Amino acid sequence: MRNVKIALVILVVGASLALGIHNATLYVPRHGFDGVGHVFYIEYVQKHWNMPPPNLDWETHQSPLYYIMGAALMSLFGTWKAAQYLNTFILWLVIGMTGLGLWRVYRDRDKTLIGMLSLAALPMLNIFPAMVTNELLNTLWMISAAVSLLYLVTTRSKKALIISLVWFAASFILGMWTKVSIITIIPTAIIALAIMLVKKSKKLNKKNLALYLLIGGILIAACSYPIFARSRNSKGPSNIVQTASSIRTGRPLDFYFRLDWIPKVDMYNTQYYSMLGGAWNSFWSDGHNAITPFVKFHKKAFILWILGFILLPISLYGLVRLFRKHLSEAYVVYVLGLSMLGMYVLYNLNNHYSAARLTYEMAIVLPYAFGIAGAVSGNKSKVTLTGILLLQFFVMISFFWILPWWAVAK
Repeated sequence: MRNVKIALVILVVGASLALGIHNATLYVPRHGFDGVGHVFYIEYVQKHWNMPPPNLDWETHQSPLYYIMGAALMSLFGTWKAAQYLNTFILWLVIGMTGLGLWRVYRDRDKTLIGMLSLAALPMLNIFPAMVTNELLNTLWMISAAVSLLYLVTTRSKKALIISLVWFAASFILGMWTKVSIITIIPTAIIALAIMLVKKSKKLNKKNLALYLLIGGILIAACSYPIFARSRNSKGPSNIVQTASSIRTGRPLDFYFRLDWIPKVDMYNTQYYSMLGGAWNSFWSDGHNAITPFVKFHKKAFILWILGFILLPISLYGLVRLFRKHLSEAYVVYVLGLSMLGMYVLYNLNNHYSAARLTYEMAIVLPYAFGIAGAVSGNKSKVTLTGILLLQFFVMISFFWILPWWAVAK
């Protein structure tokens, strides 16, 4: 049985890397979510080795870390493809970081591997590896920050507490230098600190803790200030605070709750008229046709779409079980998920079709993975869940495998 598990792990990792490398090889980087703007940013950094003015192009308000990394790879290998391959490996850093969190909470190898498989098979994450975009790197730092908070609420020693706080600060700073939406982790950090204080109130030296938090806060503020400072020169919204404050509602009320896309089996156009449908299709299939060709109905897309109706209840069931067995950790996971959903609703107050997808709140995959892993309760559930996820994984691989005649390859 152990050899079977090892073989499955090698197969999944190998197939996932093959998909990412193959797709990045064929994919023309100016496609995708704001692809032209991201390409311009990397080319500017690679040419000038400096951050572009925030108003120079429509994506240059973004934080620079991803673009510096992409430009460095381009210079090192002398080809654009080096920058495109970056996200294939960042995807597995996201999955691995989630695995660290799963192991910390469940201490169960099978649950950890099944939770990681749920992300390897998730269509929303697998849309991005071929693209030039900072979304996956942003997701990595958000999940890293959340996992550090899971360690914080379960730590037993002063040394581990300090490591958790340093880990969080590093994740937050790197997140700020990748995309300012890392600030949506703040409610999760507040609840984690509160839990830690309640659980260890008698063991903690309050003065030392206050000093650590003060030093950490000053360090985070100092390292984050350049990102906020450059936004002053931007004419339009250049960070999540300005974006949220500029939103004005322009949606009809039924946009927020309509479900008529389900009986219509609308897998592609729901972002125009349904917040829930846009989220569903961006999470479980390529509902925006970011890489796959547009068709009215596709059998593989339909399988992925239907599997969502099976996997979502399983994940929610697992999250309930998490609450019953790991209360402190559950609060951290729940608040992260609710923060992502809250930001999703906030963005959708604005009347723009591209807001109706969960890709901007991609850290929601961490609660999803915890739910899937938490639903495992015995050998039957392990085998059943593994089978469902492997079906999703291989259908997703087949559906997302870019062919030379697709529009994104031209």
